[in-house]
Amino acid sequence: MKQKILIHPMLPTIIQAGIANLDGQFYTSLDACPSCGGDLAGYDTKKRFFASLHESGGHRDIFIFVNRFRCRTCGLVSPANAPFYPDTRIGSPVVDLCLTLSQEMSCSRAATVINALGIVIDRGTVRNYTSRGFSPPPATEFFGFLLPVSLISQTMFTPGSFQS
Repeated sequence: MKQKILIHPMLPTIIQAGIANLDGQFYTSLDACPSCGGDLAGYDTKKRFFASLHESGGHRDIFIFVNRFRCRTCGLVSPANAPFYPDTRIGSPVVDLCLTLSQEMSCSRAATVINALGIVIDRGTVRNYTSRGFSPPPATEFFGFLLPVSLISQTMFTPGSFQS
């Protein structure tokens, strides 16, 4: 028998608002080349998918913009500091949520909870991110759930202020 998920009604609102505030934000900060430490020159800007939210009438995709830079010394093209793990397609706060919830429940159950929180995700995606060997993020209890600090802080700080 499926157990009903009890979530405080304010929690999805808070989480969705924090993620929605990122829509259209620019990430432009990178101090030096991560490979050789050389000086950087602007290269281009990439539009990156961050997350998809459940909304009345469908889903809303959240996109951010990440500047890329070319190293003047070694030629490496590198993105600005942005809220993503390497080789992931969704924002790090959502990946952190997958990692945190899957410590206490199955990937399928974690996906169900994440969807109940207003974020569109499937169990295969949760399983994918939990199997990559990322370290569990710092987490704290919030409205009865163990949630990653990165997700909670995303709802509390101004958009574009994230630094990895």
